[in-house]
Amino acid sequence: MPVTPPPPPPSAPSPPPPPAAARRRAVRSALVAGFGALGLLAAFTIAASQAAEGTGRARADAAVAAAAAAALPAYDHVVVVVYENKQYGEIIGSANAPYINQLANGGASLTGMKALTHPSQPNYFNLFSGSTQGITGDGCYTPQSMTAPNLGQELIAAGKTFATYNEDLPAEGSTACSSGQYAQKHNPWFAFKNVPLNTGKTWAQFPQGDFAALPDLSFVVPNQCNDMHSCPVATGDTWTRTHLDAYAQWAKANNSLLVLTWDEDNYLGSNQIATVFHGANVKPGRYATSFNHHHLLRTFEDLFGTATHAGNAANVQPISEVFTASTEPTPTPTPTPTPTPTSSPGGLKLVDPGPRTCAFNQTCTIQLTATGLPWGLTLDPATGRITGKPWATGTLRITATATDTTPTTDTTTFPLTLNWF
Repeated sequence: MPVTPPPPPPSAPSPPPPPAAARRRAVRSALVAGFGALGLLAAFTIAASQAAEGTGRARADAAVAAAAAAALPAYDHVVVVVYENKQYGEIIGSANAPYINQLANGGASLTGMKALTHPSQPNYFNLFSGSTQGITGDGCYTPQSMTAPNLGQELIAAGKTFATYNEDLPAEGSTACSSGQYAQKHNPWFAFKNVPLNTGKTWAQFPQGDFAALPDLSFVVPNQCNDMHSCPVATGDTWTRTHLDAYAQWAKANNSLLVLTWDEDNYLGSNQIATVFHGANVKPGRYATSFNHHHLLRTFEDLFGTATHAGNAANVQPISEVFTASTEPTPTPTPTPTPTPTSSPGGLKLVDPGPRTCAFNQTCTIQLTATGLPWGLTLDPATGRITGKPWATGTLRITATATDTTPTTDTTTFPLTLNWF
């Protein structure tokens, strides 16, 4: 007679979440509950740091990445400036960086950009070669000791020109570990034997009077004061205005691009960093997609059509959403007049308060205002505020939603940086 098989064993219960994840959920729940009591919906998203993607995903994304690369503009010149050790909220929206914010507001600002590690030097290698190359600290490397693929080598192989302009570098091609405010740890290009030493130039060699003489792609590395490592944000901002504003304006009219980025944050946040694209063929706006230094490297490679992609840049897509499809210089946009508030139903608008900063476990108040309410109604300041003592650090994206009785709903999103002090 047939034998009835025994029933399958019951499914094992799901394992409990790790303590760290449970604590993070508890913190988010507490914050959202506090904000929700004010009648506003606040949504927080903290992008996780991206690890290097595997080759399997690279194959799956190959067709999409190729299409994105094909849509990139063909620039005559790209200048990349790298700064040091600042959180996103210390730059974007900060009164200490008025010029950089001017560039960000007139260009494309990446709000989801993160560095991959700490300390500084491994991030420079990630940006230049798609890998840390085994570098884990800031100690001086052996010059010309590496042969791994990198951006400089790829550009030269593609028939493009490449150079770096390093403030306080003692002389062109110098492999000195340090000199005054110059530090080798911010210049990975000297580590690679397949990159000529004479591509490492002094800041005095930057062609201020003739930007058309610039290489196809170049890096600018200020010294350790002007890159904000050892001096205030305002110092670096002033240096940028003084030395690079002329190029920034020229780039918009001459099919060229200026990119500002940072190596890492100050260890007190989620390693979110500011990155700004300014110049021709850039679509102004804020872009929240999660990116890291590997994406930035891939973008530079694809802008100039290199035949290969260095390290983990081969496994990611370029940052294409910030560019227009045209290869013609982008005209300066005409400012859009601020609309007059309307009293008709359905005209509710919640005003973006802009980037805000709060201190860890200190009372924090953010005033929200609205326009377009039906006539005779106003937003009560008591319920139009986000208040409390945040129990978290890092830069969060806050989404506030307001609904009137018509009902009409309007939503705005802004960055909130929570610092320790």
